[in-house]
Amino acid sequence: MPATKASLKADDKRRRKQTMLFVVLFAFLLPVSNADQTIAEFKAMNDKDVDESALRTCWIMGGSQIEEVDPGNVEKGHKCTITLRSPTVDNKHAKEQCESRIPFYIIDAKPGQTTSCTYQINLKCETGYWQIKGKCYKLSKAKTIWNESACVKKGLSNPRVADFHHGISNFFADMIKIVDAWVKVPELKDYFENYSDGDQAFYVQQGAYKYDARPGDLLLDDPTHMHHVLCEYTPPMTKAEMYYIGEVYSEIYPIKVYQDGAVLPSASYVTIKQTIPDTKQEGQYTTEHLDEKCLSIGRILNIESYPITAIEGEFNDVRSYLTDHRFYLTNAFKNQGCKGKDYRQYNQDGTSLPIFEGDDKKKNEQVCKAHSFSFHQNDRYPSMSAMRAPVICTLHTFNWNQGECPEPPAWSEPVIKHVRKNGRVFCHYINNREVETQYNANKRCEDYDVGTLTGFDSKEEFLKIVAKLKPVYNGPFMSVDDKHIGDHYWLGASSPCTVECGKEDGGTYVASWEDGVGSGTKFLNDYDHAGGLHDWVTIPDVTQYITFRLDADALHIHLVDDFPYMFFICGRSAPLVRSERQKGKIATK
Repeated sequence: MPATKASLKADDKRRRKQTMLFVVLFAFLLPVSNADQTIAEFKAMNDKDVDESALRTCWIMGGSQIEEVDPGNVEKGHKCTITLRSPTVDNKHAKEQCESRIPFYIIDAKPGQTTSCTYQINLKCETGYWQIKGKCYKLSKAKTIWNESACVKKGLSNPRVADFHHGISNFFADMIKIVDAWVKVPELKDYFENYSDGDQAFYVQQGAYKYDARPGDLLLDDPTHMHHVLCEYTPPMTKAEMYYIGEVYSEIYPIKVYQDGAVLPSASYVTIKQTIPDTKQEGQYTTEHLDEKCLSIGRILNIESYPITAIEGEFNDVRSYLTDHRFYLTNAFKNQGCKGKDYRQYNQDGTSLPIFEGDDKKKNEQVCKAHSFSFHQNDRYPSMSAMRAPVICTLHTFNWNQGECPEPPAWSEPVIKHVRKNGRVFCHYINNREVETQYNANKRCEDYDVGTLTGFDSKEEFLKIVAKLKPVYNGPFMSVDDKHIGDHYWLGASSPCTVECGKEDGGTYVASWEDGVGSGTKFLNDYDHAGGLHDWVTIPDVTQYITFRLDADALHIHLVDDFPYMFFICGRSAPLVRSERQKGKIATK
């Protein structure tokens, strides 16, 4: 079936008439062109780190140069001033004319016999893309049948088939060499009167004559026919964009731009949620609903926004903006546990990074009772689950990564690095040659900056470490103070259980990981216990420690004096390092 021009409904016919009128008046809107300078010369003269299509727009429309919005402060973005030949009568009319021809923020418009337009350049598209109204567009080189996955993923851009709507279609003519291309039309059935199931839409420009259509028309075609594809993606937010949004919306939201992003508190008070209220066990908590709170604020501003994370680096960045002696919630939460390392936080990409690093031996009733986590200008604070406060939303994604594992001490085997399912990078250090008491083993881990006695999130991670356990004895067997060692290794877990203790059947686990070294409480309690020879039983008011016995391939539970000396394994999260921040994006519709 050849491509056919579809009948438009009444509203779109009116738009078509308006478009025809626009074409008639187009000559009056033409800019004063830059005929005395080539694009190469213009680029050489304006050697700025700005979007390619914004620079080309400035050249095409006769702009003389790209300037900084705030002279000497490149973080505020760049601007270009061009002149349209069309006369305008007042500032409102001038801005409307500028906005009809320039797909960027208009920050100044002057009326007169000719119209002066100054537009701001904040975002930056990848090379080869054309920026229109905060999105980046590119025509595919190859033709293809209709396929929603036709746009090839490249780098961080993750392009998709472009949405077609009248707010941007007038600017497609500025793009080079669009003959015809598949586009995605929301509510396609409502757009065309003679839509047939399976039809898809494509946009025509230079190839309009082939279909007896006008440039800019939208047509229907069989999805098995071949066309180019118009692709789009949303560029990362920049600091210039944050400053601009902060200024425009300052009367609605108190947006503060800081070193690596921007923050704004929610107008209403919120609290963390309890997901499993149960009289038999302490409820489980979540902060996922805070994501929606920040996203809803972002939709008003047409940006993506997420709750701030609770790590110390983020707090130090924003603490000077925490005013009015108020507390602000973060996205961190805790179920059970009495230490800072028992807190969890999940970012929108699913990664979970530690709130506290290094030695964290704080254990007190305030932490035990706390389940949320807040910022105050003075410090970071564990907070009660019922605490109601604004949540701090950020206009960026997480800019901290976990770096490389620290080098192992001389007594350790080569460090073993494991990336857990939640994205956390964990480092394990095995001592196969020396034995220590449980206390001294922990102290040696801390003294050499390799964390504390280790833990695991999964059987996969556990077996990866077990494969490297090769105890070295001083003779056929080892003994210290006449105490047999066997193949025991100290681990960072103890009983009674204090963290993530609730079973699905309503019972309680015997043991749990300490100091945030693992969260796989079920794996810890369900792994083989040596055929029932070492059944795990909680002893009230008595601390028992979990060990691994290599020759029995079993996790054992012991009083601290049962086997005072053992080999040991240390573990810690990889250190947090600043990376180039991947800013939040302008919200997609």
